[in-house]
Amino acid sequence: MNTAQHAARPAARQATGHATHRTTHRTAGRTTRHAAVHTARMTAALGATALLLTGCGALDGPDRLSADCAVVVDGSGSGADSENGFRAKEKLKATVPGFLADQKCRYVSYAPITAASTASSCQVPRMDLDPDGDQRSDRESLWKQTRFLAEAGAEKMLDCARQRQPGSDVLGGLERAAKVPRDGGGTYHVLVISDFDQSDPDFRLSKFELETPAQRNEAVAALVAVRGLPELPDTTVHRVGFAMRGGRTTPNASSRWASSGSRSWRRR
Repeated sequence: MNTAQHAARPAARQATGHATHRTTHRTAGRTTRHAAVHTARMTAALGATALLLTGCGALDGPDRLSADCAVVVDGSGSGADSENGFRAKEKLKATVPGFLADQKCRYVSYAPITAASTASSCQVPRMDLDPDGDQRSDRESLWKQTRFLAEAGAEKMLDCARQRQPGSDVLGGLERAAKVPRDGGGTYHVLVISDFDQSDPDFRLSKFELETPAQRNEAVAALVAVRGLPELPDTTVHRVGFAMRGGRTTPNASSRWASSGSRSWRRR
């Protein structure tokens, strides 16, 4: 290697060093500017979100459920799911979910109609359809699930009423519904799935003359005087199956549970 080559080496290393330094400097500069732009964009996005939340308030879901409700089911032979009955189970399946949704029921209790409804051993636990412990934001999805479970509870009560002392103590079933606890606010809604054919040892229309309106009024007064009526203050009783026999239950989905022959009356 000659003297000129030895002299050129330091100059080449110095030039390479300067080039590397300039490349590193430019790369670092670009990285810094990119990070600054990204940070600015994120800040702007967060600021816009904050403005939206400030202007519109918190993003809340649907209002919570609050009403107290009960389902009373008739386990007598007249509720058989055949041409000779009013098809209690069909009507239960067709009406309970829509009833719970329409009345915004949060708490659901159950009562049977049997030969001796008040003393019946049939029990189904009261349900909370909108529990505080469930923190999911999609309440509609939760309610769909809990209403399905509530319908299953009504079916369980009906099956028990049919198996144990089947009969037609309708007033006793209403008395059971009147005694359940109430935690919600407003009107108490009671769905009664029955033909309302009252029949028990203390309630026999056959021993009265019923030809004239006056005779019928006298019969009703006498029966009520002996048996009494359930105390149902601030209550709406929704009737499904009243005086019905035979015929399949095919409610129109658009008209919901009211399409199954439901009626209501209110006591204060």
